[in-house]
Amino acid sequence: MSKHVVVISIDALIYSDLEVFSHMKNMGKLLNSCFLVKGLDVVYPSYTYPCHTSIMTGCYPNKTGIYHNTVFNPFSKNEKWFWFAKDIKCDTIIDIAKKNGLSTACIAFPVQGASKADYLIAEIWASTAEEDCTPYFDKANSRSVKQIFENNKVLLNHMKTPEFDNFAAACASEIITQFKPDLTFVHFSYLDHQRHNNGVETEKVLHAIDFIDQKVGQIIEATKTAKFEDTIFVIFGDHGHMNIDEVFNINTLLYEKSLIELDDNGNVKDYKIYCHSTSFSAQVYIKDISVEQAKDVLVSIQKEYPKYIDKVMSKKEVNEKYNLDGPFSFVIEAQKHIILGQEISNSLITKSTSKSAHGYEPGKAPNPPLIISGLCANNNTIIEKASLVDVAPTILDLFNIQMQNIDGKSLLSQNLDA
Repeated sequence: MSKHVVVISIDALIYSDLEVFSHMKNMGKLLNSCFLVKGLDVVYPSYTYPCHTSIMTGCYPNKTGIYHNTVFNPFSKNEKWFWFAKDIKCDTIIDIAKKNGLSTACIAFPVQGASKADYLIAEIWASTAEEDCTPYFDKANSRSVKQIFENNKVLLNHMKTPEFDNFAAACASEIITQFKPDLTFVHFSYLDHQRHNNGVETEKVLHAIDFIDQKVGQIIEATKTAKFEDTIFVIFGDHGHMNIDEVFNINTLLYEKSLIELDDNGNVKDYKIYCHSTSFSAQVYIKDISVEQAKDVLVSIQKEYPKYIDKVMSKKEVNEKYNLDGPFSFVIEAQKHIILGQEISNSLITKSTSKSAHGYEPGKAPNPPLIISGLCANNNTIIEKASLVDVAPTILDLFNIQMQNIDGKSLLSQNLDA
């Protein structure tokens, strides 16, 4: 009897949500008897793409090469996202599963475009809502699921959700029933979007929790239609959220100090210091200025605005402390509940259009949980704390496959053969 593992990422799921989910039709059944980690320490920055890449590799961002959601380019309004698996600098679960003869499916999972999954529908979107998304998906998806994509693309509304989640659930259900992969990944993002809109507290996102439960139910039904008799469900969040008080538009201040130059249309023409925001932190890029001079500027800003800037860390410091590396020179961490705005505004301090966000230093906000439910899940085991980098080796341990040269470790203490 073959083993089937279905991995569901619920973006921005936190432990306090599980009390509500436990009373839901579908998640309630999975939570009734499961292996549970109450809190997974997040990576820095706690952004969706770095977090998911660490989940998929068992490694921190200084090994994965995914240090932000988007590629730094201050000269363009059209951000280039890290959509493609080729940008990951180490093996993923999918790579290792393929080497061990497992069939794999991946639906709407961050940083997995054009990966080695047998049945792949990427998380990707067109540059604008008006543009046809099909050429983008054709570059990122596997040919094996072309018809499934065509069947369901009518559900898409650019990058918006819940439409994207409806699309992901529909595609995942068809892939599971038609191809019966050994290992399936699917990502749902509506809970994250609703936290941005309404705030961190679970009671403010009950509609999103109900919606996600329905999507999980759709996946469960697909496994039944596929006649999977021994499905193991692995469910987790990637990061928490923190409520926002104010936005500190740090690039506005750098512009006022003549360290950023704008053209006649208000676009960035040149810079000496520029902050690439990850919401509650920012990765700082410099050019035509020495590291020492740039540090003096940043530290002086911190001293002048201590209400808004918590710390200035060098590239070396942030790598040693949080295993974060990239092409930036510094990382700035804001005070709790303060967003570091990237836009150059008429005002240095503004209000946020979002109620909450992520992208902060580890330990500042609620952590996501990990749930493993199924025949081989060490049911009723509860662990208080682990790390995102422990998820990958734990998933592969379900197949008795061991990962090498990673930062994480399997959380399963014994062989899980059925």
